[in-house]
Formats: sequence, C-alpha cells, structure tokens
Amino acid sequence: MKVAICDDEIEYIQDVEKHINQYGFEHGLSFEVFKYDNGKELLKQNIPFDIAFLDIEMDEINGLEVGKRLKEINPDIVLICVTAYNHYLDDALDLGITRFFSKPIDSQRFYKGFEKAINKADNAEIVFHLKDENNGTASLKANDIVFVEIKGRKTRVVDKNDQEYLTKDNIKDWKMKLTKSFFVSPHNSFIVNTNYITYFQKDYIVLNGKHNVPIAYSKRVEFKRKFMMLMGG
Repeated sequence: MKVAICDDEIEYIQDVEKHINQYGFEHGLSFEVFKYDNGKELLKQNIPFDIAFLDIEMDEINGLEVGKRLKEINPDIVLICVTAYNHYLDDALDLGITRFFSKPIDSQRFYKGFEKAINKADNAEIVFHLKDENNGTASLKANDIVFVEIKGRKTRVVDKNDQEYLTKDNIKDWKMKLTKSFFVSPHNSFIVNTNYITYFQKDYIVLNGKHNVPIAYSKRVEFKRKFMMLMGG
C-alpha cells in the first residue's frame, strides 16, 4: 500500500511516519511511505497513492488543492488532513477528506483513524442479488456504494455514479455485508456511506450533494458521535 506524507514541517512528517511504522509493526503490515515537504514535488511523481496525509496550510499550493489533484490520479485515494487548525471541516467534506487529525498528533486517535483509512483503501467487492426477471447478481466496491434504502418490498442501492440497483437482499442482509466502519444507519430505512456526506444537520444529511437522508430522532446523538469520530473529531 502506497502512503504519501506531505507537510512543510519536517517534524510532523517524521511524527506521522513514526506512527505509520509503529502501526505496521504491531499489525504485521508493510507500507511504501513517500515523504514530501511541498505539494508540487508530490504531484510531480504522478503516483496513484492509496492514502495521503496532507497538511492543509502549505506555501505555494495548499493541502486541499493537492488532494483534488491526487483524486484525479486515483479517485479512490483516502485523504487525511493533518493541521494545527480546525476550521476546515466544510472544505474537507466537499473534497471527500474522511479523516481530520489535529496537531500535535494524538497517538490513540491516529491509530484508530489510520486503521479505518486502511479498511477504506482495501475496498472489497460487495456481491448482491438483483430483483429482476433474470434473478441475477451484481457487485460493487464498498467505497462506491453511497447508500442503501428500503423501498417497499425492494431494497434500493445507489452508487457514486447515481446508478440504481433494486435488490432481493433485505436491510438485515445489507447490514451484514456493509461492515466497514464508514457505513452507518441514520434511520431504520437507510445505511449510508459517511464518506459521501457533503452536508450535515441534526435531522438530515446530504449525500453526494444531492441525496437527502433523514436522521431518526432516536439516532441523532449516536449518529453525530459516530460521524465526528470518523472525521477524527
């Protein structure tokens, strides 16, 4: 797995690398770690990284712009912001940044967030049964599923390209399939991929800038807690 670290302060690059190496040692995993002290040098390499740790406030080109460019190379890259400031949440959501670590780095939060990033980058195929005349099957990468919704006697699946699938699998079946940490149920009729949340209010969320999903009153506190945990808050 290719991991990039980009920060204009060398001590933070070393700190992130130390945490990555420690995680790999404890879990028997190896990572190719690429280190850069500016965004332009990183982008010159044109490498399809799996995970990138980006400082937001850098000279010449900031971390958000670097993230946009990296997504052009690999749309499935997992972007993680490392910053001394905490007022970039809206911009981070727009870009699809799924983790947000404050400086200085808290080790426990880092390891939890990094594990979730690895799981996301793993991106397993999800196989499901279609509700059609041919009784066929289809598959999607977990990352590509935006949400699953109970719709009458059918279950509707919507992917990142807004393609819809009607399936035989009920919501219980889907909960067993969608075990990645970034899948959360804000309402009994929905399972959503929190990586696609582009707007958040106490009683509803917007996915991919267009799909409104309600948050059940009884789930508001827990859903917000899980969402903020996933964002590193």
